[in-house]
Amino acid sequence: MARPERRVPLTLVVCGAGGAGKGSIVAELIQRDPTLWLSRSWTTRVQRPGEPDDAYVFVSPEDFEARIASGGFLEWARFFEYLYGTPMPDIDPERDVVLEIDVQGAVQIRERDPAALVVLVLPPSREEQRRRMHHRGDDADHVAKRLAKSDAEEDIGRTLADLIIVNDDLDRAVTAVQVSLRERRATDASE
Repeated sequence: MARPERRVPLTLVVCGAGGAGKGSIVAELIQRDPTLWLSRSWTTRVQRPGEPDDAYVFVSPEDFEARIASGGFLEWARFFEYLYGTPMPDIDPERDVVLEIDVQGAVQIRERDPAALVVLVLPPSREEQRRRMHHRGDDADHVAKRLAKSDAEEDIGRTLADLIIVNDDLDRAVTAVQVSLRERRATDASE
């Protein structure tokens, strides 16, 4: 009797510039779909006031560098003065992996996993993006740097993404990602 083939988990990459609303979309996706597993990124930046302890794995630069040296990241990048990275996930064949990362991380994931489903999240406007970043506690200097980089990030993201959504209505944005995910899963299952 032939053994059934093991299912290969899908990697869902939700990327975009700071303040686009990636975190809100991912949090709702995880709530709606128990077959999704969110990989928690590492960072060397300081935890923002009011930021949940599980938003990132907050580590020292030395700990991050040691993880790089041991090949422990799926992707990593320096963004301004901090390091961010996605640890190598433990693969569960019953769950798909969600990565909430920036565009340069998405480029690395696409190179490693061409079958990844990449979603680019755009803010409704630069003013709303600015408001969101201030609301989450980013200082004015950081907001200005992020906004200055947003156009370039979005240009790269548009060439990379399988789906581009404007996060002006959370429910509609999450539903669009769910539809794309269902379609990809159905395609993968039929192959």
